[in-house]
Amino acid sequence: MTRAMSAPEKPVATPRRRSKWILEDRHSALLRGRLVAYLVLATIAAVGVPEGMSVAQRELAVVMCLGAAAVQAVLGLASIKWPKRLLDGVNAALIVDGVLIFGLAAVSNGCESLALWLLPVMALAATVAHGLLTGVKALILSAIVVGAVQWIDADGSAEQTAGPLIVAAILVAVAGGLISVNERHLEASKDRQQILFNASQRFMGVDDTGELRRIAEVTAVKLLPPGWEATVDLDDRSGRERHWRDGEWARLEVPLEYRERTRERRVLGALRARRHAPRIGSARVSTRATLPDLRALARALTNALRHAELVHELEQLSLADPLTGVGNRRAFDEAVAEELARARRAGAPLGLVVLDVDHFKRFNDRHGHQAGDDVLVAVARVLGDVARIEDRACRVGGEEFAVLLPGADESAAAAVAERIRAGVAAAPAAEPITVSLGVAATRGEHDAGTLFAEADERLYAAKQAGRNRVVGVRSPPSPAR
Repeated sequence: MTRAMSAPEKPVATPRRRSKWILEDRHSALLRGRLVAYLVLATIAAVGVPEGMSVAQRELAVVMCLGAAAVQAVLGLASIKWPKRLLDGVNAALIVDGVLIFGLAAVSNGCESLALWLLPVMALAATVAHGLLTGVKALILSAIVVGAVQWIDADGSAEQTAGPLIVAAILVAVAGGLISVNERHLEASKDRQQILFNASQRFMGVDDTGELRRIAEVTAVKLLPPGWEATVDLDDRSGRERHWRDGEWARLEVPLEYRERTRERRVLGALRARRHAPRIGSARVSTRATLPDLRALARALTNALRHAELVHELEQLSLADPLTGVGNRRAFDEAVAEELARARRAGAPLGLVVLDVDHFKRFNDRHGHQAGDDVLVAVARVLGDVARIEDRACRVGGEEFAVLLPGADESAAAAVAERIRAGVAAAPAAEPITVSLGVAATRGEHDAGTLFAEADERLYAAKQAGRNRVVGVRSPPSPAR
């Protein structure tokens, strides 16, 4: 097992700033929260909380809350009308929060005002909604508010206002840290999803099994932690998902499987990975991150392999004669071009036998088309029995067949033709059937049309000479038997 080498690809771009639509969505949600909070504060001030405030102070607090709500609503509408100024709207909304908190504290006990405890809430909301940078801005604004309250409250002390500011700092630090970790996790997850998407895109249109394996191995290495090697084994039919320690190796196996229409489970192979296992500690793969990604890759690879199988099956069907199962004319044309090219490169002989069923129309008229089809199937069966593995038998016309014989000169091709003639004569049928055969050979000096024309000409000579015989250029027509 070797480590798959990663093909050069365009790196996945990860934006450092929040997408504009995310900022709009969060700003809108925070605006709704602000409006609800302002109305709640106005209600609290109106019903007499906290105690010790005069009627005028309460009325002023209610007016400030409602005024702040109106300003926030205007800022929200402005952000919709001028979306390019959205970040300015976020900062302005934060300032409105700070001014309102300062105003509430100023009219309710100064440094001892409970309104100052709204500062941690403001800082936390800004951090969660817009990130650590905005949280720091809220924290700075909180310090300014605290300083302003201390300035107008001559009797107040720093100790009284330190609590809200310290809590705000702690909340910003904790929330900002957690959000940063979460964003890094989301970005890593996004990168893995992009890797899987790229692999799925590359699988499309690929019918070569070797190329599909290479793409999957490269992708698996990208999804696995550093130090892992990956390979695809299409001979593994165990169909088990497992991860275990094997001596000095930590191993992982994910099956490539799918369900047939009959709901029967079929296994195409396995996606395997390994790395040197630590002497101490677990060698297992995280089931919360890497393993689900490998399962997704295995599913995509399985679909691609199944598609390649179907394409191959369709190609085979398009090259096969539906009645006899041997190759059709298209298959013959492709095979003769390929074999002639090989003969030219190697200087090796290539034999061709063309045969035709004698008096086939008369046989059909006497016994019917089904019996005629049975004769063609019987001839194809004889060709399959006589031909070698490397030979190629095809049906090139109605009752006409051709057999390509790589490595066979004319004498060898004539011998094969004689065996075919004898085999057909011995085949059971409604009445005895015979074939006439023409033989030609080349070492690459012929083109496909010339080679076939020579063999077909000798086939015609065999028919003219009385049928049921083999004709080659180096020998007279064999006598009828």
